Amino acid sequence: MLKSRQVEAFRAVILTGSATEAAQFLGVTQPAISRLLSDLEYAVGLQLFERKGGKLMPTAEAITFYREVERSFVGLERIEKAAKDIRERRGGELRVAALPALATSLLPSVTADFAAARPGVDITLYGMTSPSVLDWVITGRCDLGIVHERIPHSAITTHELPPMEAVFIAPKGHPLLERDVVIPQDLHGRDFVGLASSSSMRRAFDAMMVTHRCAPTIRMESPLTMILCSLVDAGFGCAVVDPFTASRLPWRHLEVRPFRPAIEFEWSIILPNFSPISSLAGDFAAEFAGAFAKSLAELRLLAPD
Repeated sequence: MLKSRQVEAFRAVILTGSATEAAQFLGVTQPAISRLLSDLEYAVGLQLFERKGGKLMPTAEAITFYREVERSFVGLERIEKAAKDIRERRGGELRVAALPALATSLLPSVTADFAAARPGVDITLYGMTSPSVLDWVITGRCDLGIVHERIPHSAITTHELPPMEAVFIAPKGHPLLERDVVIPQDLHGRDFVGLASSSSMRRAFDAMMVTHRCAPTIRMESPLTMILCSLVDAGFGCAVVDPFTASRLPWRHLEVRPFRPAIEFEWSIILPNFSPISSLAGDFAAEFAGAFAKSLAELRLLAPD
């Protein structure tokens, strides 16, 4: 019967070129190597070595046999490396879905740092709306998601991030940019681009407009604040959006002002709760939460009192 120790001795002799060095490599005696090789030849029914000038020379059959042996050992070594990477949280796969506002601003820098510390990890980033992020998390197509709403759902675990105050944006030269702070009454009758009516942020904005008896002229809508910013940057209307999208991307013609009373954007990290959270996903969620809080603090420092 073929035994693993016999195969290990055979491979060691091929790799080192001698029974003496193979014995040192495996930590056994040279007679033990010779015995293991003899037993292996008997088990496989092949002559694997010839003695020439006091040296073991592999036969043609030995070289062919070694190719198969090496495939098995490479497979085992890959398994061992994978286990080590998983143990040390350096290997594996991580799929993250987030709103484009984050997927094109804060998320890449956090992901780059995370990946640099874990060279064996394969990471995929997706940018999409919050409902799509939720769908991808609960269907297992991504390991965690980042959304700008508090989404109650039985299939997810939610980790709330610090809220941030919405800001007013307009293209350079817009008359409202002359104000230090923009208020609801300033928006009455103005061309405005707004978030889709299904979003919680839009509902909060509409409620504030009703309370203050103001009616901006909503000319366009989009579920993504990045599109709103793009429209404003192109010179169309004004908007109220999150400060990440407004401040962290290189807009050419867009300017930002505080908006009061404050409307808060609520952000969350969501993970599936139908299976154990991987160590990679847990570590990434913690690192992103820390970077998010730091970035939010920096934005607040930049904001006027």
